[in-house]
Amino acid sequence: MRVRVRLAAAAIGFLLPGLALARWTASSASTAAVVRLPTLPESIAGWTLSGESHISDIEMAIIRPDAHIVRWYQAPDRSPILLYVGLYGGRAGYDAGAHDPEVCYPAQGWQILGSRSVEVPLANGESLHAKLLDVHLGTDRQAVLYWFQPAARWPATAAIDQFLRILDAIAGRPQYAFVRLSIPAGGSAAEPERDLAAFAEEIAWPVREALDGSHPTGPDRQASGDPPPAAS
Repeated sequence: MRVRVRLAAAAIGFLLPGLALARWTASSASTAAVVRLPTLPESIAGWTLSGESHISDIEMAIIRPDAHIVRWYQAPDRSPILLYVGLYGGRAGYDAGAHDPEVCYPAQGWQILGSRSVEVPLANGESLHAKLLDVHLGTDRQAVLYWFQPAARWPATAAIDQFLRILDAIAGRPQYAFVRLSIPAGGSAAEPERDLAAFAEEIAWPVREALDGSHPTGPDRQASGDPPPAAS
């Protein structure tokens, strides 16, 4: 009897990822969730908006976000921060979606000198789990902080998040955002990880709100500035 129970449990374990993926793909193909651009202030953690752009047509054809933001922020006596946010209402297939920087950076010639998971504390006592990379290409060296933001929760550690994504799919929450912050390593960025974490803390809630309309349960937040223009 115990053997049968174990076999049944194993079968369910193998079936769940496939069923979840099928549910995610089918639902997104017909009723993909609508995503909107996050409302980000012009001043974030001491950095001020200095410019914005959009990804190229070639990049758009590869990663196909439903909406995205590319912004540069500057601060006195600090290194500039480049922000990219790509938002997805649901998967249309296996060929579309955000790419993991640990794969796409080396594909573009960058060498990864270091990679580790970091925990970004939030103002309300919660935290999100992200990945920090140390990359270089020629004389250009950068610190890159990124995470995949689900609609109704904060990203967990890699091992746990894989399982939670299955539950998200089953629950019909296919929308997500890919967030990437990069800053020159060295130079005036004496503590790039601290700078990136401070910046991430300020934009975390606006990005999540853009996916599910949630509001922080911790200290009140006020965003200044106008929302960015819609992506082309």
